[in-house]
Amino acid sequence: MNRWLACVAAILLSACASAPSGTRERELTTADASSVVPVQVGDVLVVRLAANVSTGFAWAWDEPAAAGVLVQAGEPAMSGVDATGVGSGGTQTWRFRIAKPGNAQLRLEYRRPWEQGTPPAQTVSWQIQAR
Repeated sequence: MNRWLACVAAILLSACASAPSGTRERELTTADASSVVPVQVGDVLVVRLAANVSTGFAWAWDEPAAAGVLVQAGEPAMSGVDATGVGSGGTQTWRFRIAKPGNAQLRLEYRRPWEQGTPPAQTVSWQIQAR
């Protein structure tokens, strides 16, 4: 029984540590691209975009456009990929924390990393207004 309580306590503590008190999450998709996104310092933006990494394409963050207002929170993750089907797509999820007040552009480009000098296949961006 003590071991069970220790496991429950560890899970609860890790959940509390992962999201600071007062942190808000806001999901962004291509449907609201090009919009102005008002946020507060400490908020987290969760960006979910369709991707097919089996083709070599993946979303890449244009970090200089973020002007230090945004900080990437962890590595991007893929979900919904059918492992049995070659060429099947899924969803790539990015997380960004608002680090300081200011205006910045959150811009992601869908490209093959080895194709330098080639325009991205797709670009999506939002105007971030952090207070």
